Amino acid sequence: MKTLISASIFSPGQIVGITAVSLVLAAAVGAVIYLGYLLHKRGVRTMQTDTLQQQRNALIKRLQQMNAGQLDDLPETKVLFAVKDDDDEETESDDETETEELSDESEEESLEVEVNEAGNVVRYDRSFQARIIQGDNDLKARYSELKNYILAYGGVRPNISWRRELFRAGRRSIAGFTVRGKTLCLSLATDPAMFDNTKYKVRDVSGAKRKNTLPCMYRITSDRKTSYAKELIDIVMEGFKLERSLAFFPADYTLPYKSTEALIKRRLVKVSGNVSETAKEDAVAAAKGISYNRSFTARIIQSDDALKARYSKLKNHIMSYSDVTCADSWKHEAFRVGRDTLAMFKVSGKTLGLFLAADPAGFDGTKYKVERAGARSKTPLKYRIKNDRRLNYAVQLIDKVFSARGLGKTEAKQENYAVPFTSTETLIRRGLIRVTENTAAKWRAGSKTDGAERDNNVSGAEAAATSFESGASE
Repeated sequence: MKTLISASIFSPGQIVGITAVSLVLAAAVGAVIYLGYLLHKRGVRTMQTDTLQQQRNALIKRLQQMNAGQLDDLPETKVLFAVKDDDDEETESDDETETEELSDESEEESLEVEVNEAGNVVRYDRSFQARIIQGDNDLKARYSELKNYILAYGGVRPNISWRRELFRAGRRSIAGFTVRGKTLCLSLATDPAMFDNTKYKVRDVSGAKRKNTLPCMYRITSDRKTSYAKELIDIVMEGFKLERSLAFFPADYTLPYKSTEALIKRRLVKVSGNVSETAKEDAVAAAKGISYNRSFTARIIQSDDALKARYSKLKNHIMSYSDVTCADSWKHEAFRVGRDTLAMFKVSGKTLGLFLAADPAGFDGTKYKVERAGARSKTPLKYRIKNDRRLNYAVQLIDKVFSARGLGKTEAKQENYAVPFTSTETLIRRGLIRVTENTAAKWRAGSKTDGAERDNNVSGAEAAATSFESGASE
């Protein structure tokens, strides 16, 4: 009936015309809406650009004030409580004090266990130059690009040591590179707190290293972060009143891959230390293109007797406080009172790490050589427990933090948390170890094959490598 009525009112030509006009009107409305969206987006981008420029100017001004001595070198932090050394207690010796710049990576964590060409499991200590040479193409390209960008500023000179490359202007270190795993890390002589709530996701690596002049670290994992790294470099250089040189000519700092055996002969890789059984298993697995992701529980189970004994003593000590509950996750074990996390354990390599809900700044200048775990961490105080003396100091730190919260001790029953060793295969079946694909190991295995063919070829790149190594002897 409807069709008949419509047909009696409008002719077929009129119906087609009405439909066409409707489509044109709909398209016009859609175009207006899209244009409004584009204008709004452009306005937002303009506002964001203005905001970023204001932030940049504020950062540069603050950095200039800091360099002029009008501000502290490190961010001000609220001290939870002050700590004074007891006169009759011995302080830690200088050889246990962490004073290295750039990175909070311990020497143990920097060593790598691998299967060599003869099929033996060995522990390698790679220099910074070796890490660059054996890095992937993306890492090498970013390193070369950023090194040229830094050296383009007048008066800046590089200096390469075993673990890092520093850039100095006069006697002041202003920037540096380290390599952690497959990641190039840029460290800068500026206050990490200056970049809070900005697009620059920097990390505070000052820790307990009061002599660390490069506490601001930025991990460069993409091309976009490479661009952000250049902006950070510009901000720091402008803060130091350094200007780019128009006469600078960039160089190519990318070097061809070399095998580990070749780098050992060139003294860029050292073979050091004994290898534990779990480390051997990890190395054999990596050679097969897989890796073991161990949970916190698995790390405790497969640790040595000394670590287990320290862990058991400290856990019993923490659990002796009233209202403390314990909960473990894949990476750590946390101790809470209500919803507040007061303490936490992690295992890195062969070292037990204690993390506490306290301000590390409160322990500056004391026998407790604590480190800063992170500005956003609920437990920012980090303490590495490497020996029995540090174990006793850890007990004292726990008492200070827990008593500051008004917690009292109870007569809790002592438990033995030093569980016996269990094989990796058993822990995999129990779900405490996950087996994952190790893409880095596969890439390195392929690079070894390609690099071995080039080890005996002397070329212009080889000459550049020789020049590159000369910085290590300075």
